[in-house]
Amino acid sequence: MTTAPASPQSPLRHLFPGAHVTRVRAADVVWDHGDLAAEYQAIRGSAARIDLSGAGLVEVTGPGAYDLLQQALARDLEFVTPEQSLISLLLDEDGVAQDVVTVYHVDDGYRLETSVGRGPATVEHLSALRDAAGQDAAITDRAGEVTVILVEGPQAAKALEDGVDPDLGALPLSGIMEIDWNGVELSVSRTGFTGEYGYKIFCPAADAPTVWEGLAELTPAGVGALEVAMFEVRQPLLHRETPTGASALETGYAWLIDITKESFHGRDAVLGAFESGVRSRVVGYVVPGARTEVPQGAEVRIGGEVVGESLHSVFSPGRGEWIGLARLRPELIAPQLDVTVGSDGGGLPARTISAPYVIPASWKVR
Repeated sequence: MTTAPASPQSPLRHLFPGAHVTRVRAADVVWDHGDLAAEYQAIRGSAARIDLSGAGLVEVTGPGAYDLLQQALARDLEFVTPEQSLISLLLDEDGVAQDVVTVYHVDDGYRLETSVGRGPATVEHLSALRDAAGQDAAITDRAGEVTVILVEGPQAAKALEDGVDPDLGALPLSGIMEIDWNGVELSVSRTGFTGEYGYKIFCPAADAPTVWEGLAELTPAGVGALEVAMFEVRQPLLHRETPTGASALETGYAWLIDITKESFHGRDAVLGAFESGVRSRVVGYVVPGARTEVPQGAEVRIGGEVVGESLHSVFSPGRGEWIGLARLRPELIAPQLDVTVGSDGGGLPARTISAPYVIPASWKVR
């Protein structure tokens, strides 16, 4: 049995009359609430609340749930308990990333939080694997029933400790806590995106407006500011960074793969790439002083020779300059390499850099 409705509209949308909405894959999401710079500053300097309804929530239950996910996930599910979570890739048979998911152990199976806009595609991916293996597992999209509100920033822990539950401040990384807040049953996971303290609050969709308003002291932020902060610490943005046909190794996602795991979908392709080498790899770059966006696909040159392409670029308020991600030949992957990004004769001088491109404030906050 598979249930995969279209991505539902956020139950919080009516609270954001002036927000700018954009489409990311299969989801319409709030890009900003009118002041992206202030929203970014809240994520990096204090704490922001973010409507994460665009992320898919897929439940996998039944006798075959564990075996299905063990085959689907590129990391080992064996030691995931109800108090912990796991972040992993889903790969196709060619080793290309299909989604980055966070896996939670629930009462009768598992819940997967997908990347923004990837819920329906992940349901299809898992369904195909299940059907091919003949496994007894139910796959159900719960995105319309459960809403995720993200609280992110160096003061996120204190804000939730003071305003929601004092025990949340002691929640370990990847930990999960079930609480009752003003009569609403919440599941809170310490799994953020930006290198700052991050907490995801899972609540019934009908109660989401009440929970959102209960966090009114926190600055509302959109996906735009979140993506910038994610990019600054090189968190995966599949819809921005994955060129057609590039493997997970070529895109820099090896840290989300456990190559010692005996079996998972796409493992043969990953092993083959380890043994034979990859055609390209990715590296960050900075355009010092530039205020001009680098277009996706712009050529990257060294001494006039084309050596790669730019995959994505953003203006980083944390650095005060444009940063990007480029795909180059493997032998050229190194920091402090002088390159030119853009068309021949009109390119911008740039320099490759190592991640993270911005040091999160939370790394200095106890």
